Amino acid sequence: MTKNLLFLFGFLLSYFGHGQTEKTENHIAIHCDERVDDLLEVEKRTDKIIGYRLQICLDSDKEIVDQARDKYLKLYPLTDTYVNFENPHFNLKVGDFRSRVEAEKIKREVFGEFVICIIHEELINLPRID
Repeated sequence: MTKNLLFLFGFLLSYFGHGQTEKTENHIAIHCDERVDDLLEVEKRTDKIIGYRLQICLDSDKEIVDQARDKYLKLYPLTDTYVNFENPHFNLKVGDFRSRVEAEKIKREVFGEFVICIIHEELINLPRID
């Protein structure tokens, strides 16, 4: 009889005593030392530095942006190009310039070849070693 009561008590306890509560949100909270977050941020940025890129085209037509990209690559074939879509336009930025002076030099050389020529400061990839 006591074994049956213990079994019943154990069953009811396991059935009604939830170890976890259900959440309707789709997010997980991680509690850790703030130094871990700092290390993760450093790891994300190891291949990036603050630098400059030159914006040479902004258009809603992808073909026009691709033509501008091809035109730029004919002038500077070893330069990286970046096409981003920022609704409703495609944005073409070129180069990974470490200094504003480098970006200004290229800007002067391509000025008039492209519709716009704007220098932006942002995180860039480490420059190539060719």
